[in-house]
Amino acid sequence: MKTFEIIAGTYEEFLLGYDFFNSERRLAQSFASHDHTASVRCLTTSSHYVASGAADDRIIIYDFKLRKEHFMLSHHKSTINCLEFTPNHSHLVSGSQDGLLSITRVGNWQVEKLWDKAHKGFQIIDLAIHPSGKLALTLGDDGALRTWNLVKGRQAYAINLKSKSKDAKSLFKICWADDGVRFLLFGGKYTEIWSIEIGGILQVIEHDVKVSSCIWYSDKKLLVGYENGNLCTVKLSSLKKLVYQAHKDRIKVLTKYDEWIVSGSSSGEIKVYNKELEEICKINSGCRLTSLIIIPPIAVKKEEQNEEVNKSAISIEDDSEVEEVQPIKKRKKKQLKINENVPSSETLIKNKASKKKRKIKLTEIS
Repeated sequence: MKTFEIIAGTYEEFLLGYDFFNSERRLAQSFASHDHTASVRCLTTSSHYVASGAADDRIIIYDFKLRKEHFMLSHHKSTINCLEFTPNHSHLVSGSQDGLLSITRVGNWQVEKLWDKAHKGFQIIDLAIHPSGKLALTLGDDGALRTWNLVKGRQAYAINLKSKSKDAKSLFKICWADDGVRFLLFGGKYTEIWSIEIGGILQVIEHDVKVSSCIWYSDKKLLVGYENGNLCTVKLSSLKKLVYQAHKDRIKVLTKYDEWIVSGSSSGEIKVYNKELEEICKINSGCRLTSLIIIPPIAVKKEEQNEEVNKSAISIEDDSEVEEVQPIKKRKKKQLKINENVPSSETLIKNKASKKKRKIKLTEIS
């Protein structure tokens, strides 16, 4: 049985899935889906939903209990830079390149709140929702960090980063700590630890190489990914750094699930590590990664599974004709071939060019 599934977004417009099997120490491709018409920029997950935002101005919601596309949001008119579900699974918050910040209710997928110029018309670079779900932080191209009251649906206050950060223009990511008091801001050669209790910076960590990704490794440690492909743990009390050679290229994304760490490089390589940062397995996606999330195994009731098998099919639309609905057995066999030979970026791009519209139902391969 798989331990978890890795979902990756790519510049080549594809959403790729990989199952991780801890007992066998291996990664296996679970699906390759091409539903966006421009590069996938961000991913988020909550319960059995996965949401992807792309440069085609659309947000696509997937139901991973049924393994298929569930809904599409098209109220943004610019590239989706960031999106995140609230911790209680009730809303989806998204920000775009034209500065629009929106709140959408999960379930009926109705847009409940819009801020047209959340950062005075400048793009929203990133957002992060507090563990309580009551407030959110947004980082904008106007050099401001803004706090939003999600209960009352209005902005609480704003901080001018140009007067507080050493390299405000390079900051591009926010990451909350589990305690809900501290959060990270990083970019350039700096990692900043902020506190909402003092409303300012607690620590500034300077690095020799540009930071490309960073997460909380534990309550007292950070895990940093660099442009040169190295990983580094930073102990906050002493600022002691331990550097590990991980990838040959820039570490684009880092994420954590239980005792495992997953990293993705700009060349498309994905690696899984244990809590001691010992490499367990790796796989090359053949695409340039933009985002990466982990979803745990989702329990599906037997009745739901049987009902879905009876209804499931692949539908592919070409310019000239629409293929007939194929039986589930043929569909599984076809995907199994893809699973054995992970498609390269050249193959994916060639397939993309040959089909203007392509809808693939996500089906787990066991």
